[in-house]
Amino acid sequence: MTPLPPVAAMISPVPVMAPPPVDAMSLRARYGPPDFVRRDADSELWRYDGADCVVFFFLYREGDALRIRYTESMPRGMDAPADPKCVDSLNAHAGAMS
Repeated sequence: MTPLPPVAAMISPVPVMAPPPVDAMSLRARYGPPDFVRRDADSELWRYDGADCVVFFFLYREGDALRIRYTESMPRGMDAPADPKCVDSLNAHAGAMS
């Protein structure tokens, strides 16, 4: 019987990513002004257009602040509603806007 490798050898490293923005102010500070905004009574949809994809941030009012509750991208991620590579590409978008 072949011994199993140590548990640490079976775990692949996860890249460290910057924490996602959680509210409208930090979202705007990180990515700049959105390319499109739809305002409803207690929510807003912010769309950012990347080079190869689009990211939608759904913000909902909590007191005086708008907080991100959901993020989605087109095309969609394989295992998540928002493709992390697409969201990361917004950094290039923000750099081009400054």
